[in-house]
Amino acid sequence: MSRPSSRGAAARPHAKKRFGQHFLTDANLIRKILDLLEADAADAFVEIGPGPATLTMPFSQRGFPLTVVETDADMVTYLQEQDFPHPVAIRHEDFLQTDVGALLQDRSTKVFSNLPYNVSVPITARLLFHYQQIPLMVFMYQKEVAERIRAKSGTRDYGPISVTTQLLYACDAHFNVPPGAFRPPPKVQSQVIRLRRLAEPRLGVADLEGLTLLLRFLFERRRKMVSGLLRKSGDLADRIGRLLPRGKTDGPSVRPDTSDAPLNGAASLLESYLSLGFDPKLRPENLTPMDYAVWFRHIKESYEP
Repeated sequence: MSRPSSRGAAARPHAKKRFGQHFLTDANLIRKILDLLEADAADAFVEIGPGPATLTMPFSQRGFPLTVVETDADMVTYLQEQDFPHPVAIRHEDFLQTDVGALLQDRSTKVFSNLPYNVSVPITARLLFHYQQIPLMVFMYQKEVAERIRAKSGTRDYGPISVTTQLLYACDAHFNVPPGAFRPPPKVQSQVIRLRRLAEPRLGVADLEGLTLLLRFLFERRRKMVSGLLRKSGDLADRIGRLLPRGKTDGPSVRPDTSDAPLNGAASLLESYLSLGFDPKLRPENLTPMDYAVWFRHIKESYEP
């Protein structure tokens, strides 16, 4: 395995449990992960949580500049000591607090990471809001989380992150990674997934927050019928409506309008659901991602501009 070369004698920091750090040590698996990126000079690249550069250094050796985002101050110091063959911009930030739009700068950017297992879903969810700039992502997940992202409707693992990710990306599992490939070894199996943006994404970026709100409401009570849940949805329709964009909605910088202006003609979520011919007895897990996309489009159209 290619190891980071150092300008000085900085010792490699130990993995910290609070950051969910488990460092990949298998050179063959590192090569396979980087191959999945299909790196091209036309793209920019971001790595989340590089740790001691186990992916960073081999990637830099392939001849591409890279930006890394690392929250661990000790790891940042260690990274700054390395002699990378091509430029590596190091950002000392918690990715969950990072301005992702500023990070991407409207460039086509491929993202990769051996994701910290404790924050892998929130990180993925944040990146979905920027799918227009991200054609491809390659991530190492805890296998259980990978199965949630790829889950089909009607299965136990299916949930909000399954729906939103699959409306925007083709999600392909490539290989499993055993605990022994890491130091320290985790207590779970891992899986590498490549997310490739769909040629025609089925959801607008400005609608993602409203759909996520609807999905969370429904899947918190996933064993109940959708129709019954909607009868007790309170002000959910108004809260969704306030997240819908006003006016022009195309372009990568669009964000939902969260003003408190009153809505005109907010239709009942239940009426919208039933008008599309969905079986009243269906549960949230029975609706496919496309079902949710069609339904949310109908909800959106029920609000007057």
